[in-house]
Amino acid sequence: MYTFLRKHAVVAVCLASLVGAGGVYAMDPRFELDPKAVVSSTPSPKKATGSAAAPTTAVKEHKASRSPSHGSVYTVKQGDHLFKILMRDYGLTNDEADSFIEEIKRENNIYDIRRLKIGQRIVIPPVRRTAGGTLKTTKPRQSASNFADSTGTPESHSLRIESSFTPLSELESLVRIRETWEKIVPVKGDLQKPLSFQTSTFSLTLDPQRYPIFPAMNGGRIVLDQGGTIPPLLKALIEEKDPSIRIVSEAPAATRRFMSTMLKSAGFYSVEENFSMDFGADPKLTVYADFKVEKGADSLAKQDIVLVNSGSVAVPAVLGAHLKKEGFLLHEPFAAYSPGSGREYRPIYQVTTRKQPEIVDAILGALSIMSDPGRSLDVFASDNNGISLSVKADRYFERDGRRFVITRFDGDPVNYTLFRLLETMGYRVVILDERDDFRKVSEKILSRLKINGTFAQHGVLQKGASSYSLQMSGFKIDDTSLPGGGLFLTDLTFPPIVRDVLNENGVSITAR
Repeated sequence: MYTFLRKHAVVAVCLASLVGAGGVYAMDPRFELDPKAVVSSTPSPKKATGSAAAPTTAVKEHKASRSPSHGSVYTVKQGDHLFKILMRDYGLTNDEADSFIEEIKRENNIYDIRRLKIGQRIVIPPVRRTAGGTLKTTKPRQSASNFADSTGTPESHSLRIESSFTPLSELESLVRIRETWEKIVPVKGDLQKPLSFQTSTFSLTLDPQRYPIFPAMNGGRIVLDQGGTIPPLLKALIEEKDPSIRIVSEAPAATRRFMSTMLKSAGFYSVEENFSMDFGADPKLTVYADFKVEKGADSLAKQDIVLVNSGSVAVPAVLGAHLKKEGFLLHEPFAAYSPGSGREYRPIYQVTTRKQPEIVDAILGALSIMSDPGRSLDVFASDNNGISLSVKADRYFERDGRRFVITRFDGDPVNYTLFRLLETMGYRVVILDERDDFRKVSEKILSRLKINGTFAQHGVLQKGASSYSLQMSGFKIDDTSLPGGGLFLTDLTFPPIVRDVLNENGVSITAR
């Protein structure tokens, strides 16, 4: 029992808090002594043997000065950055400095190398090289799960919780999250100060570099335990002493789950997951968001709705501006904009006219077909018993060695018979009714040309990795003879935002 208490001084602290001057009080079930609850879930590092000494607690490792065997202390000056310091003063190459940076960050608990301050003192570990002359770096050490120093002597009851080193990818994620969070939740007070609890029996401090603090909407604080290294017993102790504190044990690299936990812990009026909204019916622009956040009951009336996405592909700036105009502020902390996402889209041909002859010309133009209007076609040649009969076609063209005629049926059965007669002579005739609209005209022409084209509300821009999609009615045409193997044919009118989004994705739009 004595050995157990030596290794885990925190147990003695909690026992002391349960014993009063007048006797022993009933124990809260949350503070029952369970060895599994006391220690961190992170395995304790094995004690070093040989010449290498076992690592001490984080409190004793980071002192202001070191002996030469433990490296040197450098004071940051105006214009300094770590690469410059290592290459100029320690003779490292660029690649060596890059690999040595992480060791310096671990040694000094540096969260972001871009935020060094003038006058800041940092410890530069010894530059060790292998026999071959290459740089030799140390591996990240594991965090200690006890509170004893290297001699095995228990520390005092002043507790400072440290976690293991966080990979760079998570640090980058954390930086982006903090920048976004500060735009959503107003910051009150200095969140860089350590979270500290002082009583007559113990003092407890959390290092804000290792356990970042975020503001909550209700004035409380969120403590990020990204490595899950705060023992459950201490979590209960912290939340008991300050009920406004919420501890989130999620890694920022798991972006979707992390943002979900953070948002639900922040005390917002409402948080809705998997949100989507449509702009327009046809074309229909749909925007998707992992989370929709209402800060207060009047957020909707104030047009102060926050959308948060955890994906890696950002919406184009024009769409973000449109959302803001509609009262939605979009945040995508992990995303980068990639126009078109590397895809090639079908060109869009927009038929803007409502006059049938012009509709015909626009469709033929989209299909790269040159037609001859008003051409007279012989039914009977003059040398046939002296009888000559010709029929005038509205549009005549040839394609793949075949002859095509487009004509309008005016209700005269004689004319209808004449054009049927042309079919017996090898012409492929498209007979249009005067009431045929864009869709009907297109269907008749495509069918006669044997071109595959289906009218429906198609997905012109698919969601994929992005957080928006665009659907519109028209003909999705597949034809290997066309550039790109096909096109999209529609008669819809495009709102400015739809045209802007199409242009941002590199979609070619031709109005005919």
